[in-house]
Amino acid sequence: MVSLRRIALVIAGLSTVSVAYLFPPYSVRNEGVPVGVLKNVNGIDMYHSYPPGRNTSHKAILHITDIFGVPLLQNKLLADSFAANDYLVIMPDIFAGDAISVEQQEAGLNLTEWRTRHPPAAIDAIISQTLAYMRTELGVEYVGGVGYCFGGKYVPRFLTASASAGLDMGFIAHPSALTEAEIGAVEKPISIAAGTLDASFNTTAKVRAEGILKANNVTFQSNLYSGAPHGFGVRVNQDVPQQAYAKQASFIQAVTWFGAWL
Repeated sequence: MVSLRRIALVIAGLSTVSVAYLFPPYSVRNEGVPVGVLKNVNGIDMYHSYPPGRNTSHKAILHITDIFGVPLLQNKLLADSFAANDYLVIMPDIFAGDAISVEQQEAGLNLTEWRTRHPPAAIDAIISQTLAYMRTELGVEYVGGVGYCFGGKYVPRFLTASASAGLDMGFIAHPSALTEAEIGAVEKPISIAAGTLDASFNTTAKVRAEGILKANNVTFQSNLYSGAPHGFGVRVNQDVPQQAYAKQASFIQAVTWFGAWL
């Protein structure tokens, strides 16, 4: 059993270790060298991060990224952090080599035009191929999904009854472009992390999502993090306590949710 003192230390971010598999469970890595492996599977680049001491698992996590995709260091470290908690993690390149760099975003890239190159049908197809690979070639029995920002729209799309080969449960943080219809179609357990400073999924959107899930009798949980901007689950200013806490605490939220429902 995890002691309250240990949880407090982890949340405060007082434990730091440079090697992923020595990193304490329930802690998210913010720096260091990724330990996963990038493999091309049927034409799709996929980042594989393995649980300690083995390369297989009957439980796994499909990591659907933000717009920065697989190349972003923080995304790889997130995948490694989940893997350190005893899950096989697969993070596909859902943008087929067209992820946005931080420099492009800061330079004012036209996101509207970029999104037209990556419509839901194309993203859904890559996710479906990845799930098929996980369940057949890797022998995974249960798959949970994590989705951040852009990816937060797609986890719910695979938590429906019609998605027979979809996800078994999911966690999303600061989702973008997520519709109420997509929330209304969710039938499997879902956890949501939202921030008070996130214009893409604000407090009102969170409350409406809770109402929809409750009305549909879906197993869910949601947390609201004060002072947390859009992207807080991935990229934060570690010198701002509210942001650092939100990233660490939302990771704990995800890991404990997987522990309960996956």
